[in-house]
Amino acid sequence: MLIAYNFICRAVRAGRLSFLTSNARGTMLTRKSKLFLSLTAAAPLLFAAACTDNGIFNPLADAAGTYQLTVYAGKTLPAHYVIQPNDPNYQQSLPNGGTLDVTDGTLVLNSDGTYTETNNYVITPTGESSLTRFFRSRGSWNLNGTDLTLSSQQENRFVTGTLDFDTINYQESNGNGGFDSFEYKR
Repeated sequence: MLIAYNFICRAVRAGRLSFLTSNARGTMLTRKSKLFLSLTAAAPLLFAAACTDNGIFNPLADAAGTYQLTVYAGKTLPAHYVIQPNDPNYQQSLPNGGTLDVTDGTLVLNSDGTYTETNNYVITPTGESSLTRFFRSRGSWNLNGTDLTLSSQQENRFVTGTLDFDTINYQESNGNGGFDSFEYKR
């Protein structure tokens, strides 16, 4: 017993066992040691609680939800376009020209991997009354990291973009040899 006491006393003086203290109940941890151990034990729990991404188990459930259209073809909403007469992209709806106003839209990503995209707009043919219309696309979606894919075989549509936090961005062919940008926010 005397040898152990001498060892502990020398170690304490040398600073090697500064976390131990001796009293009538035996060797105990100091306050600093208790604090250090409790923080070490609590840190993984704090990090686990801070992480809300359960994407490892179900990435589609994390991204699923309703996103509001904020940018349509590179313009913030409401997006106003003047259509010239005989524009080949609008031969059916605006053969004599007019205006197109995109008012709002949603992109609903369902947790089962399906989506519905709806864009609401108003067309006003030159010299005529306004007509409210909508564009709707349905298909499947996939998320790989932040890379988002929307695809619809019936519509021959395949779009790639990104989903960063609560914002979806993608570009899609505009039919004139270029691409237009679209953005949705949750």
